Amino acid sequence: MSESVFRTAVVAAIALLTVSGHVVGESGDAPRDFATLACKDVMRLSGTERDIALAFAHGYLLGKKGTTQYDVDRLSQVTDRFIDYCLDHPAEMALQSFEKVYK
Repeated sequence: MSESVFRTAVVAAIALLTVSGHVVGESGDAPRDFATLACKDVMRLSGTERDIALAFAHGYLLGKKGTTQYDVDRLSQVTDRFIDYCLDHPAEMALQSFEKVYK
């Protein structure tokens, strides 16, 4: 991943976390790596933790595409497809699954 894509993903994730009123590391949990999570791991998250993971995934893919533009309705549809996909395929890797449904 290029540095600019990574930077864009991080900025997007931080912006989403700031808007939602949460601070990274607030809960004291160890850092997570979305690339190593299975779908079932994301589905087991609840409330804010799941929101943050999904916001990160959206920011990561938007950054990977090199864009700062987003459509809230499309993001919501992608999230719904991801959740449905993960419920049907809990053992699959979350990031790869998110990329599948993002297209």
